[in-house]
Amino acid sequence: MGFLKKMMAAIGVGGAKVDARVNNPSLRAGDTLTGVLVVQGGSVEQRIERINLGLATRYRHEDTHVTHQLTRQAVVPAFDLRPGETREFPFSLSVPLDTPLSLPGTQVWLATDADIAGAADPGDQDHLQILPSREAETLILAAQRLGFSLSGSEIEHHHGRVAQELAFRPPHGQYRIAEVEMMLFHTGGGLEVILEVDRRATGVASLFTSEFEQRGRWQLGAHTLAQGPDAVARELEARIRALL
Repeated sequence: MGFLKKMMAAIGVGGAKVDARVNNPSLRAGDTLTGVLVVQGGSVEQRIERINLGLATRYRHEDTHVTHQLTRQAVVPAFDLRPGETREFPFSLSVPLDTPLSLPGTQVWLATDADIAGAADPGDQDHLQILPSREAETLILAAQRLGFSLSGSEIEHHHGRVAQELAFRPPHGQYRIAEVEMMLFHTGGGLEVILEVDRRATGVASLFTSEFEQRGRWQLGAHTLAQGPDAVARELEARIRALL
């Protein structure tokens, strides 16, 4: 009977279970995620080599979606777990500033996995709501001050790293553009912004294409951000008009 139990635990039946209980599932990028890992013993004694936590998301590649691990770290070292035993381990995990925001079309979750000797991984997933950092929030508010509305987001594999693209629709009848897209990267209290303007084609060009794309790079410093959304809005408008 003991041999059968071990064989079943090896494929995940009657083995240990791991549950991450998150204290603050809604938090800003740059904050710290906290909670407790609850490990429940199964029907046999098992050696838990380590428990890992990390953040994960999904991006589109051609016609499929690819799961991407944003961060991963070992948070619990090796220990032996007796049958039916319950162990609890508090944890804290830093959420990087460039973690994708939770918007329609974008999901971020806490991925838990355990390395168990000779057994299947009893993984766990907990969806999170990632809110903008203070810097990103200031830029989004600035776009809204100009009448732009956040219309969606998409995760892309950009220059060897995963990045989120935010799409904004312009106020009706203004700017002669279809959409403004931004990628935000935090840099020393400021933001590096890749700004793309989808400009409507007019005249003869409209016979061949409906839009032109113009892209620019914008270093939005901490000093300007500290002045608030109105100051950022003035600079954003100038950047957009320069790409028209």
